[in-house]
Amino acid sequence: MAADLRVYEKWCIEEGLPLFGGREVLLRFIAERMAGQAPATIRRRLVALRKACRLLKLPDPLDDEEVKLAVRRSLRRNGRRTAQALGLTARLRDQLIAACPETLKGLRDRALIAVGYDVLARRSELVALRCEDLIALERGAKILVRRAKTDPLGEGRFAYVSAGGLKRLRRWLEAAGITSGPIFRPMLNGRPLDRALHPCGVNRALKEAAQTAGLEPDLVRQISGHSMRVGAAQDLVVAGRSVLQIMTAGRWTSTNVLGAYVRAADLNVWEGEP
Repeated sequence: MAADLRVYEKWCIEEGLPLFGGREVLLRFIAERMAGQAPATIRRRLVALRKACRLLKLPDPLDDEEVKLAVRRSLRRNGRRTAQALGLTARLRDQLIAACPETLKGLRDRALIAVGYDVLARRSELVALRCEDLIALERGAKILVRRAKTDPLGEGRFAYVSAGGLKRLRRWLEAAGITSGPIFRPMLNGRPLDRALHPCGVNRALKEAAQTAGLEPDLVRQISGHSMRVGAAQDLVVAGRSVLQIMTAGRWTSTNVLGAYVRAADLNVWEGEP
């Protein structure tokens, strides 16, 4: 939100216009700076401006009918699908895990990929997982996702870790000597640091594994920290799981959002039990 507000602020400064200049300034911003932007970007920037106005107890310029019409015109003109991360389905997951070397970092990355897929984790959720929140079950384990995008109050929800994921996780923790605190940590001189891995580290780990696995450059570019979540959701659809089961597993609150995640699922092939 802050980054989107800075875009608007920078434009106002460049044009010599007041930051909260009301309808006329906003109409000009929409016409000049929203062209070619994805619908999600347009909505996000307008939400940031609306939030700033409310915090400052200023009139909301987005309530103006002319502004609403301008926004709708911009959305229709720029309308296109939001780019989605490549889904790390079971087949790709196994390829990346196999490509990780027999080093301490390799063990970390194998566990990260396996658990990220099992938990359908966003990268921010994955790096926030802690040893204390892992509870072994008869087969596999459950782990507390302390705070998610759809859990603003931080109540937390449990997610399932498969037997295979738990095996890789334990191997990493034992080799690294980690018994408490963050599970996934950055490495320095071949040893884990006493802090959580930055979310960007998830992206780097996935892309490095993808390159080592020999994936095409275009596929490597499409992989992101969201790929495990996308791929696991697609596999659940292919496996015939119900919408309620998938929403519960991935902690979704909207069927529309879930639909966007699984739109690329191949309903003719299923390559492994999630």
